[in-house]
Amino acid sequence: MSPTIKDIAKKAGVSIATVSIVLNGKAKVSATTKEKVEAVIKEMDYHPLHSARRLATQTTGNIGYIIWDGYFSEAEMFYSQVFWGVEYAARNNDYYVLVTTVKEKFNPKEDLPRFLRSRVVDGIVIMGKMPTSLLDYLEYLKIPFVLVDFEVQRKAYNSIQFDNYNGTYGAIEYLLQQGRKNIAYVGGLINHPSIRKRYNGYRDALEAHNIPAEIIQKFSYCVDVENTSEIGTEGAVQLLKKHPEIDAIFGCTDHIALGVIEGIQKLGRSVPKDVAVIGFDDIPISSYNKPKLTTLRVPKMSVGKEAFNLLLDVMKKPDMKSHTRILPVELIIRGSSQCN
Repeated sequence: MSPTIKDIAKKAGVSIATVSIVLNGKAKVSATTKEKVEAVIKEMDYHPLHSARRLATQTTGNIGYIIWDGYFSEAEMFYSQVFWGVEYAARNNDYYVLVTTVKEKFNPKEDLPRFLRSRVVDGIVIMGKMPTSLLDYLEYLKIPFVLVDFEVQRKAYNSIQFDNYNGTYGAIEYLLQQGRKNIAYVGGLINHPSIRKRYNGYRDALEAHNIPAEIIQKFSYCVDVENTSEIGTEGAVQLLKKHPEIDAIFGCTDHIALGVIEGIQKLGRSVPKDVAVIGFDDIPISSYNKPKLTTLRVPKMSVGKEAFNLLLDVMKKPDMKSHTRILPVELIIRGSSQCN
């Protein structure tokens, strides 16, 4: 039979109210009492029911995790790793994570996730591109939320971002240092804020090395559709047929970059001897491809943990000023960019 809060109080020699205070952290008790109660909790392997915590703290003990359903394709390999970071941090703070998807054309009257209809979450982590109609509705409901890898112009939302601009800028400088002179860009979702920053990093790095704007434009394949390997293949083939002098291509995601490699090889050219390739994200398949993909590594688990920690801060301090945490990325050099 599982121990109860009454059992904990009896063994620790304190009142039930004192045990409740230790469990919920709503008031201060002496360090000695706190340590004694926590030792008994650990010894008896006591786990408070979420329903009990909800009554005591007026919270649910749940957070939501929302992702656009369009990501359940190529990008899923990236966002699932971020999710595990959220789940790990939530578990360590005794929260459950409820996961759902939403459509791109979100209608609150028809498409509201069940956990929002039932109001059984204390806050929400929102992953990637998201309909602004949903964000507006969350503001209306006054439910705390944190954006990950997304932002909205003229809105000061709490968010976790990657250093898209500086990471890409550094990758292009690396290619230039390797002697690559004609560097192209391939990418979808060009109007996504994070992707736009990657493109700006590409453009500005080349402009800093006196590459004319018209050349940058000619070497850019930018479309506003989901990033897939097929887009990468198509972009590489089109660019190289028009501009065979291209000797390096930056793909805005790893899936794009892997498609770029396939496109280069379809034309009978070699990677990296003829054309070097760099991606962004460092999804698992990148290190198994032939050649292995040089990429910018996003600390995906850390992103998830930071997202939960920021959400926890917001839930505890609803009036705190909105801010953005930017996490660095790391250039991982592999075979697709460097000849042996």
